Amino acid sequence: MRSLGIIIFILGIVFGLALAFAAIWSDFEGFAYYNTGAGYGSFNGLACPILMTHSEKGIVTAAFKNPGSQEIEPYYEVSVSGPVSSGQFEGQLSLPPHSSKTIQWTVDASDIDLGFFIFVDLNILPVAGYSTREDTCGIMVLNFSGPSGGQVLGVTLAASLLAMMIGLGMWENSTNFNNSRAANQHRALQALGIVVLIALFMSFLGAWGAGVIFCAMSILLLVINLRLSIDG
Repeated sequence: MRSLGIIIFILGIVFGLALAFAAIWSDFEGFAYYNTGAGYGSFNGLACPILMTHSEKGIVTAAFKNPGSQEIEPYYEVSVSGPVSSGQFEGQLSLPPHSSKTIQWTVDASDIDLGFFIFVDLNILPVAGYSTREDTCGIMVLNFSGPSGGQVLGVTLAASLLAMMIGLGMWENSTNFNNSRAANQHRALQALGIVVLIALFMSFLGAWGAGVIFCAMSILLLVINLRLSIDG
């Protein structure tokens, strides 16, 4: 029971890290795809699906906010990746004071580049005291039809969380905590689960830099836990 609990827990960790890695990889590739070195300020309002399949259309959204006391009319330019040339469109919004507005558009398999990614770049021109701002995101496209990317994401995430909880519970119920080695491994397992959850959270937010750090910490803790399990 103790060994089975460890196996189930580690499977949950692997599922979680796979999702975090997919989100981080997509966003990093999107950043590199459009990076010109201009160093614009970050917009932080662009949202892409994490996963898609070849047969579906994904919805990308951009949320504009006006926290000021004067009406603003932000002008935006959108670029979408593609194997030949980037699709581009532009527009302008009117935002009253203290209001927000969200726009959306779709992407599909025809926008894939670099094998299995779709990238989106959004530029906001200077307006009402704001300098030019930019945001990018990436989508990993799975090469099959049937379930949507969102369904694959939801099922995998649920499996990861359940496996971590069930596996840790099984291990705890069959472990004698009077043993100092067992107590140390328990703390290491808990730390591993928490760090993986933080890696998932950061990667889903698009904070791929922080996600990389927590994924690296997760792998280190995973190695430590495997060594403790083997030695135990």
